[in-house]
Amino acid sequence: MITEGYFLAYDNVIWAVKGCFHPDGYAVAIPRLYKGRKIKKLNEALVLVKQKFQHLLKYLDEIGFEVPLVPLEESVILDPFDPKKERPENVKRFLSYFNGAVGITGSLLYANKYNDMDFLSFNPDHYYTLLELRRRGVTIPLNALNEEEVEVLSKRDFETLKRDRVLEGIFNGTPYTFKIVKCVDFGLVIRKKEFRGIIEIIKAKKSYTLPVIYETTQGLTLTSFRTRFTEIKEGTRLYVDGILLERNKFLDLDLDLAKEVRII
Repeated sequence: MITEGYFLAYDNVIWAVKGCFHPDGYAVAIPRLYKGRKIKKLNEALVLVKQKFQHLLKYLDEIGFEVPLVPLEESVILDPFDPKKERPENVKRFLSYFNGAVGITGSLLYANKYNDMDFLSFNPDHYYTLLELRRRGVTIPLNALNEEEVEVLSKRDFETLKRDRVLEGIFNGTPYTFKIVKCVDFGLVIRKKEFRGIIEIIKAKKSYTLPVIYETTQGLTLTSFRTRFTEIKEGTRLYVDGILLERNKFLDLDLDLAKEVRII
């Protein structure tokens, strides 16, 4: 099963697999490393696809817009759970706190070098391990951000959410990101429309596993596959300028499609 957190090598480009839905024989993915340049912003990756890989774009009812479909037969799958993958000492030390399988993703997976550590898990219980590590002071909150990552959210809101999160932090001097993926069938997109307005989260239905799901007072459901939107607290009010997807199962205000998300 290929999901968010896996990477592919295709056409001399490293691609980051996105989301949970992937048609047979393909993976929905965006460029992460192109001609030696790391691409951190989602919008920048999508612009590159339209410029250089337009032939990969296809509309999917399950997602609601055109996405790049990378053919798996022509790709090398970079598996985060590959037991042969070398693990640096600091990575081993961090993972010693966790029971069960944890994968190595990010630059450690595709480039064998790192400034931070990226992990992938399918076990929701690992979140409680992260909470305990933070409580004990084994990890500390992130105290800096990468300007290249700031998009959709303001710098202030980006920093605020990072500080409150245990899925990101610092272990033994090294920043880490821990993705826990628990896939959900969102159904099909019937239609979509622009949305601008203020919403309030009344239930954090699924706030630390990807995709996150938040219920709002307006009857809309907020979703996202991005770590930046994890662990948002109930009662939070957000201004969202984005796209509302009317699915056959629910009204999906997908934060990954938003032009702007602002904490009120």
